[in-house]
Amino acid sequence: MKTKKHALLFAALLLGGMSASYALEMTGLKPGVPASTATAQAMAKRHATLYGDPAGQSQASRIIDVKPGMRYVNVDSGETVAFRAGEKIVAWTFAQMVRDTSVDLGLLMPDLPGSAGVRVYIDRSDLFTGG
Repeated sequence: MKTKKHALLFAALLLGGMSASYALEMTGLKPGVPASTATAQAMAKRHATLYGDPAGQSQASRIIDVKPGMRYVNVDSGETVAFRAGEKIVAWTFAQMVRDTSVDLGLLMPDLPGSAGVRVYIDRSDLFTGG
């Protein structure tokens, strides 16, 4: 009887550990990183994917220099644009949007210097408007 209880306890602990590991993997959390920080980063990353995806610099149709005091930039739906701040260049392919929308560049590229506070205005897509 004791052996059965120990086996059940072991199975419960094993499944609990696997569940925790799975949860960490699914949320993008990393062991040793404060949950609030890691959760915020994972949520920001998921939110950014609503506006497109990171791209290779060679795919960009143009390069926009991010300068101090810059307030906004206009892009087209589906356009791949590279943003340069000093020596760092990061590219992004913007999603096809049903309507005009905007997003903070700092959300898409938090590691790009000067990106926070720069608004990216994304024109609506011709795919959805018949244009």
